Amino acid sequence: MKVIVTGANGFVGSNLIKKLVENNIEVLALDLSFACSKLPDSSLIETMEMSIDNIENLVDSIKNTKYDLFYHFAWIGVNGPEKGKIENQLKNIEMTIKCAKVAKELDIKKFLCAGTVAERNIESLHHLSTTAAGMFYGSAKYATHLMLETYCKNIGLDFIWMQFSNIYGPSNKTGNLISYTLNQLKNNEEATFGPAKQPYDFIFVNDLINAIYLLGFKKTNHNYYFIGSGKPMILREYLIKVGKACNKEHLIKIGVRDDDGIKYSFDMFDNNDLINDIGNYISMDFDEAIKYTVEKY
Repeated sequence: MKVIVTGANGFVGSNLIKKLVENNIEVLALDLSFACSKLPDSSLIETMEMSIDNIENLVDSIKNTKYDLFYHFAWIGVNGPEKGKIENQLKNIEMTIKCAKVAKELDIKKFLCAGTVAERNIESLHHLSTTAAGMFYGSAKYATHLMLETYCKNIGLDFIWMQFSNIYGPSNKTGNLISYTLNQLKNNEEATFGPAKQPYDFIFVNDLINAIYLLGFKKTNHNYYFIGSGKPMILREYLIKVGKACNKEHLIKIGVRDDDGIKYSFDMFDNNDLINDIGNYISMDFDEAIKYTVEKY
């Protein structure tokens, strides 16, 4: 079994590759740079530095090798100011379609692409009078899902859109909600939030990787799956638990910021289709996993 992974040196890509190598699966790892490699030292991994802009060149260089799965994680502008640059997000849509085209030309069995729960933010868009720059990210992911599904069904490529919940774990330093909170508390600084009254969900990185791996290798019945914990809670409950895990509840400041107007509902975090197709992929509940994350952070 051979697998292609883009964004291979990123947070999700590198963790998936560790899982693949543990299961004796060969990997072609694609990324802009491996100068500061997060990948394990293994003869099962072949690294190739390249821009997804030029992914068409991959076909000629590996056309004599049969690959079974293609995981696409590469994405420009996931964090910081780059997240709000619309030119980055438009390029991401184009690059994803290019990857799907290459997967078809290489006769890949299944193309799996990373989405995000931030796609659901657009459902609140018509209620908002202003938007943060980060809304471009969720909108681009949503648009990519639509374009990819249309394209893959047009060319006859088996694909899965994996909508990730909010990810946490010891090595996640992306600045997302729990990463931000842990960084603030580690520095003995206040972590500030809005009312935090909406439903929310977080997924432990090991559990996310389990699900991503199983979606590749198991028979699946759908083109879309939400990958979450299966046990969403009200956001403030999560935040309080993070504070307690760090013994710094006093630094969790809820209601300090204005409500951003984004609305979530419990049904957005339904993972029943995923459980039905791949079985249980959760290793620890939130209390256990956040304690482990704090200890290893």
